Amino acid sequence: MGVFLQLAAANPVSHVVDKPWIEGELFGLDVWWLSNVTFMLVVGALVTAGIVIPAARRIATGPGRGIEDLRAKGLWSNLVESVCLYMRDDVFRPVLGEQTDRYTPILWTFFWFILVSNLLGLIPLLDITAMFGLGPHGHGVGGTATQSIWVTGALSVVAFLFYVGTAFIKDPIGFMKHLTAEAPWFMWPIMVPVEIIGLLIKPLALAMRLFANMTGGHLVIAVLLSFIGPLITALGGIGYGVAILPLLGAVAINMLEVLVALIQAYIFTFLTCLFLGQLVVHEHEEHEEHAEDTTAHAQPA
Repeated sequence: MGVFLQLAAANPVSHVVDKPWIEGELFGLDVWWLSNVTFMLVVGALVTAGIVIPAARRIATGPGRGIEDLRAKGLWSNLVESVCLYMRDDVFRPVLGEQTDRYTPILWTFFWFILVSNLLGLIPLLDITAMFGLGPHGHGVGGTATQSIWVTGALSVVAFLFYVGTAFIKDPIGFMKHLTAEAPWFMWPIMVPVEIIGLLIKPLALAMRLFANMTGGHLVIAVLLSFIGPLITALGGIGYGVAILPLLGAVAINMLEVLVALIQAYIFTFLTCLFLGQLVVHEHEEHEEHAEDTTAHAQPA
């Protein structure tokens, strides 16, 4: 029990701070070659591949219309298929239109990897292993990869390079026109910097939103658990009964974090899709609508 009390009374911030495994130097700077976050990134990638690839193979065997086909695929494969179809048809297609199938695979990858990484962080591997002094320096093994600003920043940079690079390669002239917001030439010195700042703020918003939401929930849980030790120390036997309240609160927040993990994976993926659509689809559709309106007005009544 003493170990549990010591863990509960620990600094709550320590629950969300990355721990180094292998340290070294690079160009005279101290760097972490391997840490808990790095380890959890690898675990998240392996778990994502392990649960999605087998499901994809089962889904590829057929449309699964009948009861027998659904049973043959299995419960998990049907769940993965339902989520993927919903994301493609109801989230991506309204934004990307005819180009949906081209960009859906990477958007699916964003969603499943972030979701799995978020959910893995809800398993208290770090706390359990730290109680027994496991892991490098006895800090434990585990944690939430997506509660590191470096991880969410890297994901956002990948998303940024994806939608900006795709838009530039697809239509360089259209991309440059987007930076001018189709304003008159004398407004370009104002509009171009504003549009560039807007492009840079979008990945920053992606990174901060995911980082803040995944870190905040874990901090709340850690703070609630930190009340247990002082309550028992101050109140003695009665403290064990009173300590149930923060414990129940931590359990409730942990259950809420499951929903937050799903929502944040969805929001990151949806916003990436939206930013992509604004660059590669939006202007094209506007030109098509303008051409249709011109044709309609040109036709005799």
